[in-house]
Amino acid sequence: MPEFSAPVSIFPVREKKNEKGPDYTGDIEISTGELQDVINYLRNADHTMNWKDEPVIKLRISAWANESKNGAKYLKGSVQPPYKPQAEVASVPSPSIPASSELPF
Repeated sequence: MPEFSAPVSIFPVREKKNEKGPDYTGDIEISTGELQDVINYLRNADHTMNWKDEPVIKLRISAWANESKNGAKYLKGSVQPPYKPQAEVASVPSPSIPASSELPF
């Protein structure tokens, strides 16, 4: 179960102001009820190194293609802590195989 989940909406830009402007923009909505959970996660999360060899905290983004009531297509999703399986599968030890000199035949 995630420690928090924040909804995301990302819409295509109708008129780009310049060539380097974004193709999509949107919002992440963090409810005030989950704000402390987000802060706690960010304070305590494990750091990983990014491609520039800088320490970062990763968040997972999940998104689905959606259509608004007025027909505008957009991406709808959420931001959460990275997925971690609840129970790791226990590894089964492989049987030891005797050396050929130890075989009875």
